[in-house]
Formats: sequence, structure tokens, C-alpha cells
Amino acid sequence: MPGRTPQQARDAFLVPLRRALSCVAAARLFAPRGKEPGDIEALSLSEDPLRLHSARIGPLQFFIGHQYKLVQDGRHAWHVSTVRYVYHLADEEGRELIGWHWHPASSAYPHLHVPAEPIGRRMHVPTGRVSLESVIRFLLDDLEVPATRDRINDYAQVLNECEAPFVQHRRWHAWKREP
Repeated sequence: MPGRTPQQARDAFLVPLRRALSCVAAARLFAPRGKEPGDIEALSLSEDPLRLHSARIGPLQFFIGHQYKLVQDGRHAWHVSTVRYVYHLADEEGRELIGWHWHPASSAYPHLHVPAEPIGRRMHVPTGRVSLESVIRFLLDDLEVPATRDRINDYAQVLNECEAPFVQHRRWHAWKREP
């Protein structure tokens, strides 16, 4: 999400994420202050983890870990570049149920963590880049977490509007594990 200044780029990134989060929680999403462009920044929540309730599976804990940095492109515009994300859901005891991860320093590609009881360990199922908005949509539509917006039926439109900048401005990289 470009901007003429680092702050404009940061705001263009954060405003849709905050609006999307409002579909499932009253928690606030924060970004650090005083960081210089190029420094790695991490989002934080006023409630960590978010405690949610699924009509399908009961109490959930939702963890959001997202790191990014502000970079200047060749046109002298600024944009946010995601460095790493880890979004995961856990049961009320903290056992991971599902996780969407991209951490290029230790994994070759974005992936989904799913328990794999018959195999005896977690599986890393390849995915494309996953937006926070799409995870929130999964919470609402598939896990039936109640929407928190005033007009419950507007969450789909809100999530589509919030996700549009991610889709429009995402940059795809070749992911490969360093030796």
C-alpha cells in the first residue's frame, strides 16, 4: 500500500487491518512508534491472544503475529513489505488447531499448519500468501464466530474492501530456502 511518506504507507497498511479486525473483536491493533524506515516493525494487539467463541468448536484463542518494514520503491513512493506472518488458532488450552505461516528465514514457502495425528506431527501444507482479512473471513464464515460490527451483515463487504489493497499491491517473491 503505497504512500508519499513512510507514515502514509504505514497508515494505508494499518487502517484496513484495523477495520477488518473490528468484524470479530473490539481489540485494538497497534504498530510501534519511532521506528525508522527499513526497521522491522511488529503489529501487536490490545488483547493477546484474542479470545473468541466459535459456534462450531467452542472457545478459541486467535494469535496474530505480523512483521513488516517500510521500503522505498524506485518511484520514490513508500510501501509496506511483509517480512513474516504467523496467524494461528488454538483451543482454550492453547493447543494449535490451525495456523497460517510465512517465515522465509526458516521455511521455503507460505504454509498452513494442521495437526496430523495419524502421522504424529504437524503438517506444513503449501499455500499462497494469506491475508489477515481472509483468516477473519474464515473465522466468521466457517467457524461461525459471531460478527461484532453494528450491522452484522456488512462484514463480507468490509472484508472485501479491506483486502482489496493487499490483493492490488502484494508483491510475489520466489521463496526458496537458504542452504
